Amino acid sequence: MTSINNESANLDPYLEIINLLEVSHASYQVICHEPVYTSEQAEAISGLSLSQGAKTIVLSAKDAFVIAVIPGDKKLDMKKVARCLGLKKVRFATEDEVEKVMRCKIGACYPFGSFINVRMIVDPSLAQEQKIAFNPGKNDQSIIMDTADYLRIVNPEMQSIAKESKS
Repeated sequence: MTSINNESANLDPYLEIINLLEVSHASYQVICHEPVYTSEQAEAISGLSLSQGAKTIVLSAKDAFVIAVIPGDKKLDMKKVARCLGLKKVRFATEDEVEKVMRCKIGACYPFGSFINVRMIVDPSLAQEQKIAFNPGKNDQSIIMDTADYLRIVNPEMQSIAKESKS
């Protein structure tokens, strides 16, 4: 599993994200609100559509953790993720694993893996949106930012990992 060194264990994800956005000259807005725990609750707060929510899911993949990011209106396809990683299967990280790796509670996970040294995979359908919204390691704050800035800063691995919607 991904090990967390003592120095990174003390870092505040929110401050790390804000710092990253500032030094990267990103266009973003922070919204303070009542705590939210689902994509639907976040949608109501942000004023953006569910498809613009960057749903961040932490997975355990053999001997490492992986962050999967999909639009808030989609579900993760675990088989696609496993294939992408060259594995037979992956599992959702436990609550304790999420807190150890992400230094936040489930529901506040953020779509940034670089400063915690975790591989990230983003579904390309998220890139179709002009703006995205996500929790920055806190359930009572959201960040809305230009998708182009997010992709420029994060430079994520783009793979189709969301389930196809049934028409």
